[in-house]
Amino acid sequence: MIGNGFSSRMILSAALAAGLVVAAGAPAFASPDPDKDWAQDCHRRLEDARERLDRDAARYGQRSGKVERDRDRLEDARRWCRQHRADWDHDRFDFGVYIRK
Repeated sequence: MIGNGFSSRMILSAALAAGLVVAAGAPAFASPDPDKDWAQDCHRRLEDARERLDRDAARYGQRSGKVERDRDRLEDARRWCRQHRADWDHDRFDFGVYIRK
């Protein structure tokens, strides 16, 4: 039968594998590349979210649940831009229906 040695080797192997996965996965959570210009990506994200919000506001009204979710998406895009240190046109994206009141 399978002895005590086998189960202890399995536990040790699993712990080692988990440690390797954690160690290899750490670079994926590193901060954004400071040398890259994120302005175009930021503008594209904000513009996509703004277009969706405008379309849904015209279709469902400014206080609908769908528009509220679109405002959340626009705020997520702003958060992404801040995290990547990319500035955006505040006069275009930070007024009226685009801001939660």
